[in-house]
This record gives sequence, structure tokens and C-alpha cells, in this order.
Amino acid sequence: MNGAKNIIKKDKYNLIRWLILVLIIITSFLRIENGGLAIIVYLLPTIFIFMHGSRFLGKKNIAIFFVVVCIVTFIAEYLGINTGRLFGEYYYNSVGNGPLLGGVPPLLMLTYFSITYGTYWVIRILLGDFGVIRGIKILWLSILGGLIATLTDLAADPVNSTVNQVYIWTKGGIFFGVPYENFTGWLLEIAIAFVIISVIFGYITNSPKLKSLPSKNFQLQPIILFAAPVLPIILRPIWGEQPADIRAAMSLIALFGLGSLIVVSILKIYWKNNKKI
Repeated sequence: MNGAKNIIKKDKYNLIRWLILVLIIITSFLRIENGGLAIIVYLLPTIFIFMHGSRFLGKKNIAIFFVVVCIVTFIAEYLGINTGRLFGEYYYNSVGNGPLLGGVPPLLMLTYFSITYGTYWVIRILLGDFGVIRGIKILWLSILGGLIATLTDLAADPVNSTVNQVYIWTKGGIFFGVPYENFTGWLLEIAIAFVIISVIFGYITNSPKLKSLPSKNFQLQPIILFAAPVLPIILRPIWGEQPADIRAAMSLIALFGLGSLIVVSILKIYWKNNKKI
């Protein structure tokens, strides 16, 4: 796409999306005890994604994105819990996860959706490609997507499992109590989701159907979404939250791993040559 110009069509929901992002960032640092309020907060990233994704991919395609991620990740989690072969032997705590279906909290799929959509935009921006992806590029995009999404899990799982006990590995593991296969399982499930989504978008719906380059403001928003859960991981050790050893280690992974991706993505948005993609 040569000589692309920023989207001219008025973006009437831009301010609302920014307000939602601000709420997401603020609440990412809070522990919300009220169940009803917690669910509303939990839904904010999904609301943002549907508003943002509808503009870039179209309403039908963001719905496809959502359904594919939910189905693939639910199947992976169900198999993981009931066979112990995909992520290691683990189970979800019945407290704090909402209702369980086959041992899997359905609300978890919303977290997967947020991570996957944020990762999708990190990849698009890093590659500088906002058009339809086909051929061997689908494979490379999917592998990269799996690696980036798994990095977010690498920085979060030890605290979520060992400290918060959101989920528990019955036999522990090499990485602060998390088994090695958990991360290879994450890589596999996210890569599969990206393959399915990319094949559908590339050969069935031909999405995204862009006539112009997304504005810098529009590109930045999903990067902020991607960064929102990373910031507390980086900053919590600074004000001394315990246990210090796990939190400090996760902070380093988040800062130098995910932080590098976030900074490079932002630099790509504001420093790239907009005459060519």
C-alpha cells in the first residue's frame, strides 16, 4: 500500500476508547472485591476491542476473531485440565474465577482475547503491514504471535499461580512452580488461533479491507491495551509487594521482554516512514 494517508473518516468513538483505556490502566493496579464491579472491570478490554476492531477489521471479522480465540483457547484449557498433557497437571481455584465449565472458567477466554488482540497489533506494527496476510506469512505471523503472547504468560503465571493461587499446578514446575510445558502449550494454542484467524481473513473475508493507513492515534491504542497488564508487573516490586523474589523476577521479564516490544512498537508508530508500508 503505497502513498497511504491516515484514515479520513471521522472516528466518533475515539474519545470513548481512550476513556476505556484509562479505566483499564487504573483498575489494573487495584484489587476490586465487589463481584459486580469486578465483572464490569473485567469486561472493559473486550468492550474496547470490539469498538477498535470493528473499525479496523469490520464488525463481522472482529466477531470471528473473538469466536476463534474463545473456541481454541477453551478447547486447549479443557484438554489441559482434564488430561494434564498440554500445560502440565493443574486446576482452577473455585474461588475468584467465576463459574467453571468442565473445570475451565469461561471468563478466562476474555483474557485470552485481550492478549491475542494486543499481540496481533504489536505484530502488525512491528512488521509495518496492515493489509491482508496470505501464504507463508500466515505461518510466521502465527509463530511470532504465539511467542509474544507466551511472553506475557511467562511474566504473569508464577504470581497468579504461586501467590494468588488463581490456578494451581499439582506437581509444581521448573519456573517458580510453573512447568515448562505450560509455556509450550501457550505457544501452540495461540499460534493455532492465529493460523485459523489469518486463513479466514486471508482467503475468506479478505480482511482488513483498508483504503488508507490507520492513524498513529489508532495504532497506539491497542499497544496501550497490551501494555496495561504489564505495568503493574513492572512496578509492584518498587513499592515492596511480597514475595519480593517472584515479583522482582517477573518485573525483569516484563520490563526487558515485554517493555522492549512496547517501546519498539511505539517507536515504529511515530518514527516510521509513512510513504511506504
